Amino acid sequence: MSFEERTISVLQSLGLTYYGAKAYHTLVALGPSGASTLAEESQIPRSKIYGVLRRLVREGWVITANTRPLQYRARDPREVMGARLENFQTEVNLASAELASMFDGIVERESPNAWMIRGEENIARRVSDMVRRAREEILFLGALYLPSEMDALASQIPLARDKGVEIKVLVRDHMATEGGEVILAERLRELTPDVRVMRTPSIKFIIADHREILLMFSLVVGDVADLSNVAAIWMPRSEIATLMRSNFLMMWDAQEPRL
Repeated sequence: MSFEERTISVLQSLGLTYYGAKAYHTLVALGPSGASTLAEESQIPRSKIYGVLRRLVREGWVITANTRPLQYRARDPREVMGARLENFQTEVNLASAELASMFDGIVERESPNAWMIRGEENIARRVSDMVRRAREEILFLGALYLPSEMDALASQIPLARDKGVEIKVLVRDHMATEGGEVILAERLRELTPDVRVMRTPSIKFIIADHREILLMFSLVVGDVADLSNVAAIWMPRSEIATLMRSNFLMMWDAQEPRL
């Protein structure tokens, strides 16, 4: 794009038509000129030039000289463009404020990519699948483990470790259920050495490879988890998994390994 083309494009962005921008540009270059000369120099059709000039005069870009034949003179571009630029900037600021208010006031409209999973067998299947598909890392946080899930972990965690998957667990020593206490830390330490004990709630997060996360919840009365009333939410969302992983690592570093 030539310098002249860029200048005409800028003039158009300030409200001039293409012919209007060419006429003003040519008048600035020529100085005071008659309509015929301007039409010839700017290559604007003679049938269009008078309408173009009338609009330029009306909008303040051009002034006329009291001569015969009538002469047209461009106003100082610093004055006329400066005023329009100031008005344009004001309009941009108002539009920006209005759009920002709309943008800040809405909820992110994305597909949620979250699935509710109910039933012990279905949850255990999902957990087993996450461990089986992991390539780098599985993190467990919480004190909510279902019997069939523990069976699945007993078979899947050794296979994952054989593939080089790092497995870390933050868990209570035991979990209180309606059927009595269930030993957790000791059983999980038989599957992976990276188990640290802390006072975790009766929920569980499983984070796999920075890319998916599963949240498990149960009805809790006092400190007793009702394993017959458990639900899970699975999200294959890397941004959510990454955020939760950072929290897990902070808690992991705060717990001394128990020998």
